[in-house]
Amino acid sequence: MMIGLGVAAAISLLRPRDLVTGIPDDGDARAAFALISAQPSPGTGALRFRSELTGETEPHGPQPAPAAAVAARGLLARAQGRHLLDPRLPAALAHLDLVRHRFEHAEHSYYRALMIAPHYGEARLGLGVALALHAERESEHLEQRSLRLQAIAQFAAVPAKDPLREHALYDRVVLLAEVGRSAEAARRAREYLRDYGGGAWAESLRARVATEE
Repeated sequence: MMIGLGVAAAISLLRPRDLVTGIPDDGDARAAFALISAQPSPGTGALRFRSELTGETEPHGPQPAPAAAVAARGLLARAQGRHLLDPRLPAALAHLDLVRHRFEHAEHSYYRALMIAPHYGEARLGLGVALALHAERESEHLEQRSLRLQAIAQFAAVPAKDPLREHALYDRVVLLAEVGRSAEAARRAREYLRDYGGGAWAESLRARVATEE
């Protein structure tokens, strides 16, 4: 399996950077996605997150019901056994761990998805959010900062044409401000407001970071 993943990673670096999106074409995967989509929108705190599995998360949304989460995990694992080179399946498992606050498990699965498809924006965004939320649980300042800097790098790696770039740029601004890189945070905030200036998220960003418009 690891040899297959390594070959897939090598091939993915040589082929065109096609956007990876959508739901895997597998009955178990579709059933898992339907189970989770029927749950209330989960929460990721102050950070923005969206995926095909979870939809748009809310600041204070609940975790999925345990029974639904366990059933969805089993379905996704079974689908993954049939489609080892589809990055959407390890990413979906990671999304499930993310919204259940199992951050280290989520990070592992996101890295696996990115081995297969390094330009997969949904996995980059999810990994960034997982690292950032993991940082909130760390008591040691240097480890917190390290995780947040890693998260910033993941947000920055979401491709410019990816539909989740807006979410990644927002989260990047939030974390840049948190690690004290205020000048860069203000610059990226202006970029966000230029490209995505309407709505409640833009107002939230204006309240978080002082910008010169």
